Amino acid sequence: MIDDSLLAYWERESSARDRLRNQLPASWRDDPRPNMDVVRELYIEAMLRLKQQPTVPPVAIGDDDR
Repeated sequence: MIDDSLLAYWERESSARDRLRNQLPASWRDDPRPNMDVVRELYIEAMLRLKQQPTVPPVAIGDDDR
């Protein structure tokens, strides 16, 4: 038996990763260097986490008294 909500979550995450992989430049996708596949996946995971964070408006550091 499969938990439908878990399956839906996995499908959304998987499609988000696929979209990010497809958006990478060709030079990244076809890079023959060792461990570049690991670099690509780490980059994709980092981008996913950045997109999931709530946007917070910047905080004013000081007053502008002009």
